Amino acid sequence: MRRYLLLISLILIHLPSACQASEENDLWLLLSSYEDMGITNKDLAFFLATHGFDAQPSPDQSYVIVKLKAGKEVYLTPNGASPRLADLWMTAPTAKAGPVQVISSDAIRINVTYNMTDNADFIKKISRYTMFPVTPLGMCYDGSQKLDSTYRDFGYRVIFLYNPSGFDSQGHIWVAVEDKDHLNAWLAIDSYYGVMKDPEYYFAPYSFDEFQYLDAINPQWRLA
Repeated sequence: MRRYLLLISLILIHLPSACQASEENDLWLLLSSYEDMGITNKDLAFFLATHGFDAQPSPDQSYVIVKLKAGKEVYLTPNGASPRLADLWMTAPTAKAGPVQVISSDAIRINVTYNMTDNADFIKKISRYTMFPVTPLGMCYDGSQKLDSTYRDFGYRVIFLYNPSGFDSQGHIWVAVEDKDHLNAWLAIDSYYGVMKDPEYYFAPYSFDEFQYLDAINPQWRLA
């Protein structure tokens, strides 16, 4: 009988924490089941309340407080386009929710014209590093990456130039290689045509050092 009472006592001790864990799991499942990149703290609190949670915006409106049945509070902040409706915090966030810059302001240069080198030796040397076309016509995305890899391997600084309206609005990307002997002087290279001296190749709506930044420029549309 004594052992039986002891077992019942242990169950009762752990029961609240088990219920709390279940409620946290239910909350996380609800957050994971929806996405809304434009949801506000007020909207999020209302949404949670309609699903049975005790939720309300913080006094400064920077996050949402959810009070669980066991008395514990958890905190939520809308996370924009990231998966789920919000991020879950064990302690109240110290900073207000808002845009966080993930790309430095100078990483992508807009509407820049680059100086064309007139160094004949440099132009001849660059022309010999690879055979053109590097890729078939229309495959400039792959070709520009191959050119970038080739010229970087030889120790040159390379930038990508991108025109989203090029090639009948399909977008065109090419590279420019900096002349080591004449800083800020460049030679434009097209992956199909090779060395380019046309002034149009020395201006681009967007230019950047890493190919990965192209994803920050090209929209990825979602259908409603």
